Order: sequence, then structure tokens, then C-alpha cells
Amino acid sequence: MDIQLIFRTWVNALTKPGEDFFAAERQNPSATLSTALTWIIAASVIAALLNALRSSLFSSTMGGFEQFMDLLPPDMQSDFGPIDVPGDAGGTAFSFAYIILGPVSFLIGVGIYHLIARILGGSGQFGRYTYLYSTFAAPIMIGTSILGFIPVLGGCVSAILAIYQLVLAYYATKVEYSLTEGRAIIVVAAPLLAGLFLAACLVIFALGAILSVLRAIA
Repeated sequence: MDIQLIFRTWVNALTKPGEDFFAAERQNPSATLSTALTWIIAASVIAALLNALRSSLFSSTMGGFEQFMDLLPPDMQSDFGPIDVPGDAGGTAFSFAYIILGPVSFLIGVGIYHLIARILGGSGQFGRYTYLYSTFAAPIMIGTSILGFIPVLGGCVSAILAIYQLVLAYYATKVEYSLTEGRAIIVVAAPLLAGLFLAACLVIFALGAILSVLRAIA
């Protein structure tokens, strides 16, 4: 495994977005499902380690703050209220679960795109498409975990990366399945719109249930 070549491919995927890049990578002999899974699993392991480290550091910081609170007079401690320190073991376990959740969610997400693209008349291959998608999904996965160490700003940049990933998904989908611009946009946008619609329905249902309870109480 040529680490330098992989890193160069990831950098080019993020810094040189467009159809030319994906058209060239589409001809790569390594453009297979096994390569994609190798990259995603590696990225998931790195992300899990970073998330576990972040969870441990946050727990240590909160623990230190709790020790500082113990030094304050009782009346000042009551002003701050109780300090809840998140369980380090639970946070670490959840972080390492990402080693499994990462590849599974990747395959499900790419599989949905593949299905929609084929319904719209696309003729691409699933294995090759997973490779094209992994060229940017793997580094973004690692980058998002690194940004998690930066309060507030890291979340903002991660949101921008999530939008940028949709743009890259559009190019990869258009190239692999030989779709028109409109159909490629539909492939990428349809799952997002469906998710937003489902979330809106859940919110409306929850609000309706709350209003029903309030009316019953009144």
C-alpha cells in the first residue's frame, strides 16, 4: 500500500474538484470496492481513535474543573450548580463503535445513491462508484474528527465540509453514471430532502402530541 499515493489522491480529490479528476480515477485499476472499504475502514479507525482521545481529554478537563470547584466556598459552589462529568468509558466505547458504523453507513449511503442513479437511467458500477466516493469521504471523515478538537469553529468548518461533500458526490455521480447535471443533482439531493421531510414530520407529530397533552391538562 503506497501511503504517499493514497494521500496524494485524497488531496487531489479535495483540492481539484470536478469531472476531470473523477474521470481519470475511474480508469484506475484500483477503483474497486475492496480499495474503497480499505480506505473507509482505515479512516474509521483513525476517526475512532481521535474521538476517543477527544472524549478522554474532555473528561479530564471537566474532572479538573470539578476539583477546582471543591476548593471554592460552599456558597460559591452552589452558584455554579452541579457539574456532571461525562463517563469516559461510555464515550470511548461509543467512539470505537464508529469503526463498525463508519463502513456500514458508507455502504448504505453510497448504495442509496447507486440505486437512485440506476433508477434515473445511470449505467455505472457500484464497486467503482464506492471507490470514487471514498477518495473524498475518507479524508473528510478524518478531517471532521480533527476539527472536533476545536470548539465552535470546528463545528462550523465541519458543516461546510458536509456541504462540500455533497458537491463532490455530485461530480462523482455524474461521471460514473453518465448522468445529466439535473439527474446527478437529483441523486445527491433526494436522500437529503427525504431526510428533512421525515424530520419535519417527526417535529410536527411531536408538537401535536405536546399540544394534545396540554389541552388534556387544561
